[in-house]
Amino acid sequence: MRTYQIFLIEDEFAHHYYGREKLFFNLFLEYIQARGRLKSILQKQIEFVTKTVPIIQLQVAIEQRLQKKMNFWSQNGKYYLEKTSGSSKAVLIIHDDSITLKADGDYEAETAFFECIRKYEASFLAIDFEHEKYGWLKPIKERKFV
Repeated sequence: MRTYQIFLIEDEFAHHYYGREKLFFNLFLEYIQARGRLKSILQKQIEFVTKTVPIIQLQVAIEQRLQKKMNFWSQNGKYYLEKTSGSSKAVLIIHDDSITLKADGDYEAETAFFECIRKYEASFLAIDFEHEKYGWLKPIKERKFV
């Protein structure tokens, strides 16, 4: 099973740290592992660089984009998507400070959720802590000055 934590990064920080996503990964990982006063300090840093997830608006966007899929449903604030053959399953849970996506099988179901989130907002960063993978759902285009 793959588990992703998806954070909405403030635009200013998303642009400034584009290409250096590992710094965000390290910040979130250090927070998870921290104790006591250090955890409190890291929490303030995370609150500073992230935005609150717009739960209602994101729920509407997900429902509008995925309601036509045969194997999409929601229950108790969770969204489920399963490929007909059962070879791809994903569940999405939206929190105030992040989104959790759990997926199993091939990548079709999780990709559908990623697409919905990506189309809603540009500065979502997905992190898979277990496999140490991370990246923008929608890569930020670098400005080119001529």
